[in-house]
Amino acid sequence: MFRFFENRNFDGDTNLNSENLHHLKDVIRIEDKEEFQVVFKDGIFAFEVQDGEIIKKSEIKNSNESNVRLSLFFGILKRSKNEDVLKHATEIGVTDFYPVLMDRSVADFSKKMEKKQARFQKIVESAAKQSKRDIVPIVHDMIKSDDIVKFNGDLILCYEDENKTSLGEIINTLSDDIGLVIGPEGGVSDREIEILKKARRVGLGKRILRAETASIVASFYIIHGKECLDG
Repeated sequence: MFRFFENRNFDGDTNLNSENLHHLKDVIRIEDKEEFQVVFKDGIFAFEVQDGEIIKKSEIKNSNESNVRLSLFFGILKRSKNEDVLKHATEIGVTDFYPVLMDRSVADFSKKMEKKQARFQKIVESAAKQSKRDIVPIVHDMIKSDDIVKFNGDLILCYEDENKTSLGEIINTLSDDIGLVIGPEGGVSDREIEILKKARRVGLGKRILRAETASIVASFYIIHGKECLDG
C-alpha cells in the first residue's frame, strides 16, 4: 500500500498537493478502489479513488514509529554515499540526520549546503514513503564535529580501534534519546576523540566497516535492540 505525506492538518480536505496527485495519477497510476494512505499533521488516514474522486475510508491508529529517537551524526562522505546513508537509515527508523564536516572529511559541500540539504530532504521523504514511516525525518544543516557535544541525550561514538566495549554490551543501558556518531572515510581524528571524550565509545566487531555501512548497521542495531528490550 502506498503512503504519502501532507504538511497540514486533514480537516476533511481530500485535495492533495500537486506533487502527491501527480505521483498518484501519473507515476503509480492508482486504480479505482485501490487503497492508499496519507500522513497529515493530525493523523494518518486511508483513502481510495472512486470515479476520479478521492474518498476517505478510515483513520489509521497503529504506529510504525519506534519509541527510540535516534539522531545520526555522520561524517560527510564522497559522492552518493551520503544519499545511501540517508535512504537506508530512514528505512531503519532514524529520526534526525546531522551531516558533519569532520577533520578527515574528504568532501566539503559547505558552499552548496542549501541545495544539498533540499536534495537530502527529498531522498529522506521518498524513503519514508517507501518504508511507511509515520514521520519524515529531518535533515539538519551541516555542522562541525565540535558541535556534536551539544546533543543532550546518550551520545555513542563508533570507533574502529575500540576493542574493549561493543555496541551490544551497552544497549540495555541506553535511554530512548540517542545520538550516534559515525566518522567519514578517513575515520575520527585524535582531536575529535578528545572532543567527544564524554561519548560512550564502542566497536562494531572484528572487521572494519565502510563508513556508510557502519551508519546503517549501527543504526539498525540500536533501534532493533532497544525495541526488543522494550518488548
